[in-house]
Amino acid sequence: MLPQNAHARQPGQHPSDSSFMSNNPNPSFDPPAYFNLDPAQAKQMAAINAANQVRSRASIGGGTSSGPYLGGINPTHDPTAGHPSFSLPNAPGLPQAPNPGMNAAFLDPAMAHSNAAVRNSSQPGSIKQRQAGFLNGLARIMASRGTPLPPALTGTETPTYDPNTTQWKMLEVTDMGAFRLAGRDVDLFKLWGLVFQNGGGTAVSRDNGWHSILPHFDLPEEYPLPHGSTSVAQALAQYYIAILLPFEEVYRNNIQNQHRKAQASRQAGLQGLPPATPARPDGTSPQRAGQTNVPQTPTRRLSSASQGSAPTASAEASGLLPDSNGFDQELGTKRKLESEEHDNKRVRQKTEPLDSLASANGVSQPTAPVPAPSAPTAMPTSVRRQRRKIEYVPLAREIDTVGGRDMKAIEAETITSPHRRPLRDINDWGIVAVDALTMSIRSQLSTELSYALTTFTLLSTMRGDSPNSGFPIVQCGDLLEEVLDLLEERAFDGVEDTSDSVFSDDGHLPTHRELVNALMEVETQPFACLQPRQGTKDPDLGPRQRPGNIILTIINILRNLSFIPDNGGFLSQQERLFDLMLRVCSVTTVDGKVAAVSSALSLGDVIAIRKDTLYTLMHLAGLLQFSDPPSKTALRIVSRAYQLIASYLVDPTEAVSPLACLQLAGVIGNFKPPFMADIALETFTRLVQSDVNRKVFSRAIPEASIHLLFISSVHRLPVIDPDFQLVLRERWLSYMEKTIMTIYSLVFVSSPDLKRRIKMDRGLGFKGIMLRMIQKFLMNSNHDLKAQFYISARRAVEAMKLLDDCEDSFDTSEATVATLSFGMGYGEVGENNTEKGTGLLGGHRELAWDLLMLREVHQDAVMFGELDSLSRVE
Repeated sequence: MLPQNAHARQPGQHPSDSSFMSNNPNPSFDPPAYFNLDPAQAKQMAAINAANQVRSRASIGGGTSSGPYLGGINPTHDPTAGHPSFSLPNAPGLPQAPNPGMNAAFLDPAMAHSNAAVRNSSQPGSIKQRQAGFLNGLARIMASRGTPLPPALTGTETPTYDPNTTQWKMLEVTDMGAFRLAGRDVDLFKLWGLVFQNGGGTAVSRDNGWHSILPHFDLPEEYPLPHGSTSVAQALAQYYIAILLPFEEVYRNNIQNQHRKAQASRQAGLQGLPPATPARPDGTSPQRAGQTNVPQTPTRRLSSASQGSAPTASAEASGLLPDSNGFDQELGTKRKLESEEHDNKRVRQKTEPLDSLASANGVSQPTAPVPAPSAPTAMPTSVRRQRRKIEYVPLAREIDTVGGRDMKAIEAETITSPHRRPLRDINDWGIVAVDALTMSIRSQLSTELSYALTTFTLLSTMRGDSPNSGFPIVQCGDLLEEVLDLLEERAFDGVEDTSDSVFSDDGHLPTHRELVNALMEVETQPFACLQPRQGTKDPDLGPRQRPGNIILTIINILRNLSFIPDNGGFLSQQERLFDLMLRVCSVTTVDGKVAAVSSALSLGDVIAIRKDTLYTLMHLAGLLQFSDPPSKTALRIVSRAYQLIASYLVDPTEAVSPLACLQLAGVIGNFKPPFMADIALETFTRLVQSDVNRKVFSRAIPEASIHLLFISSVHRLPVIDPDFQLVLRERWLSYMEKTIMTIYSLVFVSSPDLKRRIKMDRGLGFKGIMLRMIQKFLMNSNHDLKAQFYISARRAVEAMKLLDDCEDSFDTSEATVATLSFGMGYGEVGENNTEKGTGLLGGHRELAWDLLMLREVHQDAVMFGELDSLSRVE
């Protein structure tokens, strides 16, 4: 290995000892250093010397300093110039991008401080002076733009600032040069320095680098708000753009102007040099006579600079070095190690491009001795060439992942994809032939099926001239049959349903909450997407669609068709449609885990299908009429419909009073009842409205399932005063009416044994809850509210009367009019016969009498008779 310090001056050597080089025939060759080397090594060292000489001549001064100081003094800078020494403490942890404007002057001489004063002052005082100059310049720039900043922020009084009309009213100023964001103080001076080190506000926004600046101010990622949360990084970016971006633009323009002036002055100085003096691109003077033309190490360059200007050595050293701070010791150690590493690598540089590099710079290798000048020649002031340091920063992209996925990249792709591939317009389809759609679905070819289902989906969303009209499916019976055949084929491989009972032996009903929790548990497992599960696409299918996607599309089409009122009468008569939809959304238990009955569907698919099926039932339930006696298909439809409806109502966590519903939701400002529970209650009340449908329900539904839904419905009633305050709202009043109607229907379809069991259930407290609710509804001082609550109160009294009778609601064997006999008086025949036993409200006779004395109850003969019967005492 070649010696690395072959050109270093010995400690005892005097600078004048090198004067013999003026007589050396080859200035680039040092005999004392090279005579001990073999010819090959000496030749290589000579070539390296010549390359370094050419490279030093071709170097351009005025680069950035190695220290990450904003506005740090350039080593080629004139100390007498009025440029400010504007710097910030080093910010560890941020990438230091080279910036051509870091060593340039600041804004104007008025903002600058004297270099001597900065060098002689202590570090805290210099930082305060630079901060004051920064805030002064910021205040003047913003005032010139017509948006003056508050004097409390800049410390500068601006005549044009008006606190009544200023746009900075929302800015919370905590101290001079600082404002509050997300409960933390943000220093403008430090913020500008950090952003400028990373290339400026535009570059940081382009690279999504605002998140890396938050830790320097101890700022959180998210800031909670009453209606959600907001990103603190975005808020910080907005503050920077509004306050500091104009300052940055002026600063950059000033830097560019000063660079152009400096370049013009250097070119003028080069044109004035003598012809015999070789011009240097960086504006520095050639070496003085007596100096060796060998590569200079940092120590040699420092000693050479001290020799050239001995009287002002200490002053220039203090002016060239940046202001010291708490981080400079570590930074100086790092620079020293990197400098030594750089010197160790110099001897291994390539020598092949030596000739080309020398010729490209207009410098030829010296072949003859250069005579020493007889007299001193007027030369420019010797300025030491600045060391240039380029820090290596690995190219890395910051990724904010959620579940291993880059959400920001996905959102950006979602925003740009519609512009690249816009959705097709309705006019692109032209005239659609329904018969062609039918044939395309019947063929079940991949391309034909994709076109047919896409077109049918679009047609199902169209509306006609009137609000009740749309795609007339009543005129396309064959198309509907083909769609149902395709649904059965993809979901169950064409196997028909022959099951009689759909209820489990233990009476357990899988709830919607259980399905969602099971899906969450499966999807949050490590490597969840790599585990084969039910409903995943078979690799043998190739480019064809997954069967689950086709099933979801068909269910969506049927749901869209049910929204059209003109199609309700036709669709309500299609038993196969309801049977297939309810069969597809059914679930079962496999190895202790909930799964879809269809092997082509995943758990997420069946949750979405159950919602769409519930929407379809809600729109068609009022028109659905079952036959008496019902068929097996009708019994299956009723059983599965009841299971689907009850899955949204019987979960004990969600079956709570109105106030507890809001507490469970946890959303501030959301005063609406639970959406899916409201839809389920609406569907059930419509479905059991007719007596024929109630009779079918009483035959198809087991007593245990009816009892479970009844208990959950009672738990949803208001109990405390805040519950009744919520019921005053229109949405909650509708929710309560549906709940009370559900209770009435469940009591109606219950058997006498189940009614007696509910009546004797003291733990449920049905009688006390209903009586308190009736009292709150009917004894309200506001007559308008009393009129709104009257329907719910009357339905509650009817439900209590049905439960008190404990009779079979569908038993018509008893004669309506009894045979007259001796001793029978008037009023003992038919419905006016004397009832025996104590009524359900016999223990609350005083409250019952107060209710009977109300004008609204006294005018309603039916409600008056039912309350009188409930309050009887034997």
